[in-house]
Amino acid sequence: MGGTIFIAGVYGTGKSTLCNKLSAVLKMPFFSAGDLISEINQETYGANKVVADKDKNQILLSNKVHALNLSHKRIILAGHFCIFNAFNLPEPLPESVFENLNIKHIILLEADAFVIIQNLKQRDLKDYAIESIKALISCEREQYDKVSARLNCPSSIYQMTFSDKDCQRVCEIITREGN
Repeated sequence: MGGTIFIAGVYGTGKSTLCNKLSAVLKMPFFSAGDLISEINQETYGANKVVADKDKNQILLSNKVHALNLSHKRIILAGHFCIFNAFNLPEPLPESVFENLNIKHIILLEADAFVIIQNLKQRDLKDYAIESIKALISCEREQYDKVSARLNCPSSIYQMTFSDKDCQRVCEIITREGN
């Protein structure tokens, strides 16, 4: 059975861009948790980032990742530990769901809150309050700490520079840990 390299981070940290590059370099397929859930639910999650049933979505994601792990030695999965609720407040995803993703390594991507706001404005054409993004970053880090301890797998925090060096440095982290 394969294993999952989980690349986590709040919205706008560059997960998809980085994971596409990692996929090419490491020759591993890359999947976005949000895209997999959207595909299963036949829903599109837009710029508002609001999720109707996060618990159901995580079960669907677990099942899909299990199937992907059966057909691939390793996969790269980009996702979150926390999401915004309908009131733009951070809400952690259940810790238990991460046990079902066959995670072999976690890398949490972080970036400056102001950079994240600019990235989201460019990508989603939406403005976020700095307090909301800072609260989400804090929640993401707290859940990362809990899930990393619970899974007892290699885990790292990487500060994104949004340069060509990011892929190289994250590849080094992954290969250093024997993935």
